[in-house]
Amino acid sequence: MPSEVRAEEKLNETADRIKREAMLVASRHGGDDLTVEDVARRVDVDPARAKECFGSRDALLTALILDAYHAMGDSAEKGARQAEESGGSHLERWIGVCRGVREWAVANPRQFALVWGPPLSGYDAPMETMEAGGRTPVALIAIVREAVEEGVLQEHALTPPLNEAMKRNVEILSSSISAGLPDIVIARMNIAWTQLLGMSGFAVYGHIAGVAADPVAFFEHAAAAMGEYVGLRH
Repeated sequence: MPSEVRAEEKLNETADRIKREAMLVASRHGGDDLTVEDVARRVDVDPARAKECFGSRDALLTALILDAYHAMGDSAEKGARQAEESGGSHLERWIGVCRGVREWAVANPRQFALVWGPPLSGYDAPMETMEAGGRTPVALIAIVREAVEEGVLQEHALTPPLNEAMKRNVEILSSSISAGLPDIVIARMNIAWTQLLGMSGFAVYGHIAGVAADPVAFFEHAAAAMGEYVGLRH
């Protein structure tokens, strides 16, 4: 194996060790006090070597956030793909995405908290994190867009009309990832999205026990209800 390839592998291994420890630190103490040097010492890595991997706290946080968003996106897209491969309807594919989000969140509570917990003080997220974070909502949007194009979205999703304040709320989305969808559908999808993250948070933080004796059944029912609210058919 060429020496430069082995050197790159070692650097990647070091970066992975640093990220694993950084996630532990962030989950226990938050990201405000996270430093590359401190994490390097915790895993017995030369701080100068660690700086080769992550030049700053923000670079390290960005790496952690990208990993979390991409892992969430992988699980969401897998859920949609499995439903589609089994001949599932638009609604069943929607539920598959939602299921993928919940399963990932429950299995990776630290990552979920990092990206959906309190904002990180002093951290300015670069565009690449927004693109990675968009993978999961895009998976939902793709299903709804297909239903619209096929003319099978239920008409009840087109009422009631939006007031001026709600039109402003959906304006940004209607000119970006949700372009071409009716404003009322975008509004309902945004409501469903926040509901999905809220339910996943309930599961992650152990609050669901006070709501449902069977948390999975509750989630599946709610995911279906959210899909129907947007306009997807059984």
